[in-house]
Amino acid sequence: MKRVGIYTHNFRFYHEVVNVLKSWRIKSVSIDNVDHLPSDVSIILSSNKDEKVTDLQIRTDSATEAVRVAIPFLLGKERFRNLIIGIDPGPKPGIAVLGDDILLEAFEASSIDSMMRSIRTIAAGYRYLSYTVRIGHGDMPNRDSIIMKLKGAGIVPEIVDETNTSQPHKIHDNAVSAARIARGSTSFPDPKIQNYRRRDILELEFVTLQKAITA
Repeated sequence: MKRVGIYTHNFRFYHEVVNVLKSWRIKSVSIDNVDHLPSDVSIILSSNKDEKVTDLQIRTDSATEAVRVAIPFLLGKERFRNLIIGIDPGPKPGIAVLGDDILLEAFEASSIDSMMRSIRTIAAGYRYLSYTVRIGHGDMPNRDSIIMKLKGAGIVPEIVDETNTSQPHKIHDNAVSAARIARGSTSFPDPKIQNYRRRDILELEFVTLQKAITA
């Protein structure tokens, strides 16, 4: 499994990056000497205050942005060809991100305004050649409000028929629905899926980042 190297003298940045990497289940290693990198290290993360020591280095003060920029390198590329952001409309919208058909993120925003902030940071954080925003057609009042906000930010989303995206779950999961909307498909591989946890559902239905890194 590929790892991310961390080379920094910024104590705060180091701990923020470690926490973000752990939350995404990405392995990391501290780097003291860039001339002797472990063979499984694809990219090095540093803060803007750290000196540039190699071309395989990302320097930024945002831990989340650093990790998003690093992800393609773990997959053997510098950027994604296509990034797709899926939105399950509602007062607490679901958000999911696919990069070249790999599920990178899936979470629930606390509000529509929080969702817009997330969309902006996702679009700015990843490296890609093109990106698309897809939104489910349901929950018309919230859907229309989100579309207006997206268009105000210069984003024209694709509207996707989200019929059955919340099935066959016993309880609707906005993040899972957003992932299905991003994918553009509502088919399910296993009828027993309603008994699974979110992480297990996503692992079953999608090629997740963890699967792709370990492949």
